[in-house]
Amino acid sequence: EKPLSLVLNKTEFMKIFKHITESTPLNLVVSDENGKKLFEHLAFIKMVQYDKLTDELRHVDFYVPEAHHKMKINVPVEVVGKAIGVEKGGILEVIHHEVPVKALPDRVPEVIKIDVTKLDLGSTLRVKDVALPEGVEIDMDDDDVLITIVVPRGLEVETTPTETTAEPEVVKKGKKEEEEK
Repeated sequence: EKPLSLVLNKTEFMKIFKHITESTPLNLVVSDENGKKLFEHLAFIKMVQYDKLTDELRHVDFYVPEAHHKMKINVPVEVVGKAIGVEKGGILEVIHHEVPVKALPDRVPEVIKIDVTKLDLGSTLRVKDVALPEGVEIDMDDDDVLITIVVPRGLEVETTPTETTAEPEVVKKGKKEEEEK
């Protein structure tokens, strides 16, 4: 379908726009000048343009996806809970604040909530570790790191004792040692 130009009530739109993200599905109702409803679509905000001088809203592009085709869209990540590692002095580092997902338009989540309560010092949470709603997949490698608990310098980390470590075995003499003989 070709693009359609619409006129929005800026005040009403700005009330909504403050509380949504690019992954928020919108019920876009298009009416004529007399208020008669012409059609209604599930839509997403594709792009917003502002005036460079006044920072005033100038233009909004909406994307109306096909209902039965998976779409790819960036969805914000929301960290839930307090990690065990943070309580021990670690630093929670979010590597990806949003992730690309593939889903049918009516299944796109507004946000992906990730529970970090079980993450300890030095732990990482990867794409494969995220519980997703049915019909939603993250379009990244399963081993990509989303969140990690960084151990700050100087923080003592408990380690389990291992066997006594022996000196490494010299396999080949170095050049200087051979020349000295």
